[in-house]
Amino acid sequence: MAKGKEKETEDNSEEGEAGSGGGAKNMVMIIVAALISLGLGAGGAFFFASTQVPPPSQTPELSAAEQAEMEAAKAVASQKKSTEDFKERLYGLEPFVVNVTGDGYNRFLKLRVELETSDSSLKEELDARLPQVRDALIVLLSSKQLSDITDFEGKALLKEDILERVNDLLETGDIRSVLFTEFVVQ
Repeated sequence: MAKGKEKETEDNSEEGEAGSGGGAKNMVMIIVAALISLGLGAGGAFFFASTQVPPPSQTPELSAAEQAEMEAAKAVASQKKSTEDFKERLYGLEPFVVNVTGDGYNRFLKLRVELETSDSSLKEELDARLPQVRDALIVLLSSKQLSDITDFEGKALLKEDILERVNDLLETGDIRSVLFTEFVVQ
């Protein structure tokens, strides 16, 4: 029986060695499976996240200098458009040459006037009423004294008088301002 017990112990130890060897193999298999599982999970998460990112915007971000440059270009274009619009609303009259009384004798006043209309279509009415406009301005200008028109206040009052007289003649619109482009007293 002693031989039988030795044989059993030997068999048990072989089984223990085989069992411990099999346990190490099992442990390696578990670790490899865990790593594969983690790798697949990480790859799937990366793939899922990359498909959820919105596409890049079509307009790239501009630096502050580029934005300022673009705004300046827009401002210049806007100013150019308003300047062209202003030019379309101006109506130039032929120069007026009238006598004004000053210092006991007559003097000559040569005046060129530009009228700023409220609408560019008002030019047609001004063309139709041009003789009336010129008559009203000649009568107004020739009624002035030299002392009435030589200083700043006198010229400002003359502009207001011209504006009032011309607006009284118009029916479809009005004159916004009167601009003197030539003013000579001799």
